Amino acid sequence: MGLEVEIWQKAIHEKLRDDNSFLNHVANVSDSNILAGKIVHIPQAGAPSTVVKNRQTLPAQVKQRTDGQVLYQIDEYTTDPVHIKHAETVELSYDKRRSVLDQDIANLSDEVAEGMLTNFVVSPVGDNAALPTNNILLTDSAETSAPILDGATGVRKNYRLNDLQRMRNFMIYAKAWSEGNMYALLTPEAAVQMFPAESAITAAYMAATSEAERRAGIMYKVQGWNIMVRSTVYHLGADKSFKAFGSVAAVDDTEGCLFWNKNMLEKAIGTTEAFSNEGDPTWYGDVYSFLVRMGGRARRKGYEGVGVLMQANG
Repeated sequence: MGLEVEIWQKAIHEKLRDDNSFLNHVANVSDSNILAGKIVHIPQAGAPSTVVKNRQTLPAQVKQRTDGQVLYQIDEYTTDPVHIKHAETVELSYDKRRSVLDQDIANLSDEVAEGMLTNFVVSPVGDNAALPTNNILLTDSAETSAPILDGATGVRKNYRLNDLQRMRNFMIYAKAWSEGNMYALLTPEAAVQMFPAESAITAAYMAATSEAERRAGIMYKVQGWNIMVRSTVYHLGADKSFKAFGSVAAVDDTEGCLFWNKNMLEKAIGTTEAFSNEGDPTWYGDVYSFLVRMGGRARRKGYEGVGVLMQANG
């Protein structure tokens, strides 16, 4: 049977949604903000008018508000074309085409998620500003453990539930907290240390989530946070710099977790395509590849509503 392109396009969308459910809890941009299908601009309101109590001087000075904008691009993710020989489609005891394409879609999904996580903390276009270091809180536990990153040495200060309260206070002081809209993406190490399996408190936090929320990827609800877990979130240097996924870790590198207000992060989803050239006479078989276009950024220039919890060196 030939490749049903529409079915594979749907499979890509489902894979992105199921494997990276945190992206479902980020605001979607409207088409009106997309320029030429590549650049998204987010208007930035200027400073509000000054309020004067018991004004004595008239007429009051008339001022204008100066607005601005921040930009981000819609990135294009493409898989390398894969060749499947004709004999492999008719002689093997399993569907190699299905196996190969499922694997490529899974890899594509992972790359898109990592690209989006990077865009949320480092502006891909315009000022190229990174998340302010003040938005990166360090763990402060007296307990320590060995680092998870390969190549890192020494010890790191453990995660604890108090870190969630500290991050909550940070968001409240930044006027970025709104009930029901706050999310956290933890690493497995953070989840294990904050929510030990034998703890009755952990059971209570798990019981606080509904079945629908669990299907949406939320594992715990704690102190107003909807908490999710992903195999990797951030790789940071000791100076709070963000490092590329898959990069070699320095001895003092560490990991970090993402916290955000869903209305202060946004994503733009562009084209999804499944390409096929079946029965190619030069390759004596079929050639397939996939394309996904997606971008995102913090909605505010100063990254209000976005924070990172970094595991501190002990």
